[in-house]
Amino acid sequence: MILPPIPTPFDRQGRLDTAAFRELAEALEPLVDGLLIYGSNGEGVHLTPEERARGLRALSPRKPFLVGLMEESLPQAERALQEAKEAGALAVLATPPRYYHGSLGEGLLAYYRALAEKIPLFLYHVPQNTKVDLPLAAVEALAQHPQVLGIKDSGGDMARLAFYQAHLRDFRVYTGHAPTFLAALALGAEGGILAAANLAPRAYRALLEAFRAGRLEEAQALQKRLFPLGDLLARGGVPLLKQALRHLGLPAGYPRPPYPGESPLWREFLPVLENLRELGGTP
Repeated sequence: MILPPIPTPFDRQGRLDTAAFRELAEALEPLVDGLLIYGSNGEGVHLTPEERARGLRALSPRKPFLVGLMEESLPQAERALQEAKEAGALAVLATPPRYYHGSLGEGLLAYYRALAEKIPLFLYHVPQNTKVDLPLAAVEALAQHPQVLGIKDSGGDMARLAFYQAHLRDFRVYTGHAPTFLAALALGAEGGILAAANLAPRAYRALLEAFRAGRLEEAQALQKRLFPLGDLLARGGVPLLKQALRHLGLPAGYPRPPYPGESPLWREFLPVLENLRELGGTP
């Protein structure tokens, strides 16, 4: 499965634009297998609880969707969990609490288990953003919970994916690291929750289908072609993603202040994007 973490559009003043949010979701959804709402590239951490609720109400996905959860405590998470359930989310995708991570101890397992009692759950390992690791021992323990469905691992560490493949049965693994997408598939990943899939959904689906069909040379050629896109986007983050989507005529809006509306990597990124566009790889 390919699921893009869709951006949350804000206008230039940083106001949530629900009409643009709906339009963007409706433009991307037919090209992919589902959506992630309020993931890292959806700036979930930049939304007030009221905005989260308003944004979810504006959407009506027809395909399976996940809702990102990046809270620090169980009381903070309660409202978001209920709203995700009412919206019909397949599951939430939850980062570990991070601000006092050094003091969390067994609270890490308790936190995830408490979430999973409320709604099906995917763990979310994204150390480049959270600045904390989700210990493999904790993943292994949590994988035993019937409501913990799997993990999105965006770290790009193939040793971790090899661990999941070797030790965890019936545990769904998605990579969030586009530069190593094919390698992740080879290590048992079910698919990708990729920011780059907002920009090249057809190409990433073609890569996945080629791998599943055993057409390895075709999959390798697609990975090689897509590498510059994923590599630059991993470095440029939300500002670059939104700038690229605006360039393609999609209503992604702008990052929320104080984050810049334009990326210093744009001049390097534009030829890569245009090449994919010419080949029919963009929306």
